Amino acid sequence: MKKILALFAMVLLLTNCKKSDLQLDDPNSPTPTGSLATVKGVEQFALGIWNKLYVGNNLLVHSMNMHSFMGDEQWCSAGNFGWRYVNQVDKITLPAPYNNVVPAVLGIAQPQQLKDLNNLAATNGSQINALVYEWNMAYFANGQANFLLQAIENPAITIPATEKSVLKAWAYWWKGFAYSRIGSMYVAGVINDKTDGSTSSQYKTRQQMITEANANFDKAIALLTPISASDAVYASTMNAIIPAFNRPTPNVVITPQMWVRGINTYKARNILVNKKVTELTASDLSSIKTLAQSGLVQGDITFLLGISAVAAEGLSPNNQQHTMLWNSFANNPGWMWPSERWVQDFKSGDQRFVKGVTALPAASVEVNRSSRGIQFGGRYYFTAIQNGGYWSTNARTGFANFAGSWEENALMLAEVEIRNNQVEAGLAFIDQVRSANGAGLASTVGTSLTQAQALEELRRERRIALTLRGVAFYDARRWGVTAKASAGGGRANANVIIPNSLIGATPTGSWTALPCFIEYNYLDYWDVPVTEFSYNAAASGSAAIAN
Repeated sequence: MKKILALFAMVLLLTNCKKSDLQLDDPNSPTPTGSLATVKGVEQFALGIWNKLYVGNNLLVHSMNMHSFMGDEQWCSAGNFGWRYVNQVDKITLPAPYNNVVPAVLGIAQPQQLKDLNNLAATNGSQINALVYEWNMAYFANGQANFLLQAIENPAITIPATEKSVLKAWAYWWKGFAYSRIGSMYVAGVINDKTDGSTSSQYKTRQQMITEANANFDKAIALLTPISASDAVYASTMNAIIPAFNRPTPNVVITPQMWVRGINTYKARNILVNKKVTELTASDLSSIKTLAQSGLVQGDITFLLGISAVAAEGLSPNNQQHTMLWNSFANNPGWMWPSERWVQDFKSGDQRFVKGVTALPAASVEVNRSSRGIQFGGRYYFTAIQNGGYWSTNARTGFANFAGSWEENALMLAEVEIRNNQVEAGLAFIDQVRSANGAGLASTVGTSLTQAQALEELRRERRIALTLRGVAFYDARRWGVTAKASAGGGRANANVIIPNSLIGATPTGSWTALPCFIEYNYLDYWDVPVTEFSYNAAASGSAAIAN
């Protein structure tokens, strides 16, 4: 991406970096110089990759929010960043005796809406082109990683061997992450390892992008595998490139072994989420199992996006710009709400619901908020972690898990076992996650569940245990929920808050919760954003860049 190279610059300080320290020094200078002539400067530049997740807005958080909306674990009626458009369902059919079919307020389906907004005016003016945020985040991070790899090889700098391996692994990890995001969300992408201001105009398919992602992950694994968990140079390097506010425990770092396991989990995710369940082959399941068996385990640390206690010293400069801050009922009432469909996936008695969700007073229930669609309504909000919750914060604490977790790894193993008709083995992983998370639910092992029943337990558990971890849309897509109804998509018996005026009930100013059929009709993979193809036209032989 050509514009990316004009955005790189140095950062200062290490573990307790300030937001100003993560800002750009000279946005007009395409080539980092100066402090990259020292080891300390290279470390600071490696730290600066975190800022590429931000760049004016928290691009990673915006992207994760959109995944959450399209996965129907949250809803948001606000048009900012294109959010209302990505979760604009096609139609909602009310149950008998009403049978009303309520079409999208905008009159067009989400795929056409996103195409219509993929223009420069909607990008640079109103900033409602949803397609640009994840793309920009990925290529900003990838570009900085390219410069870091170049700086590490500067013969004028003597970097200790272990530190050099860690810094290179850091760059390759981010490249793997960036290409994973592109390949898992867009129909095509660009592979760019350059630092001279140029880029490739040969667009690659999403499958090729995932192959490149995994190749970079493998380079990181090769560099990390020989390093001991007790290596002091490793620890000091990690302390230098991960801000304190992004660590669950300030003085504890991800060990090389945890890092490798986290990569294996991400590689397993890359297979699982990019195949419809009907497309998963025995070979796919075998590969996922092999990777997940070497993936994250309970107690492992992975990369997290935290919140600095002082706004000016982090990447969340206000009471927004972080997943848990956006969800705060005290700080940001009215932005994001837990979906009624997510709520109904909790099993009765699940303590995660008891502790993590609070009911709104009847008079405050949201109904067709801003008259933008009846899917924009709900009876609940997230309980803040300060009050015993999990997914929201009223203060500047909390973490967004954006790079995999042991729970995700365990549930991938569960899925493989269940799909291979090893139902009891799969249920054991589900029970493990529920027990560790304090769900307080009865064991499913030994209850004679069928494969279909076990898959339903898995679906519900992924919805709950992996809330706000960036996989909700991937799951909805691969399970076929977001497809057209004519293709077997949609969700039946989906709770929707219906205005009484729509069904002739009284009082007319109130509401009724009804089990409806929701047809989402969402794009599986997004078109390449206008900000890329307008400046980097696809060369002959490129993969298709639009649906």
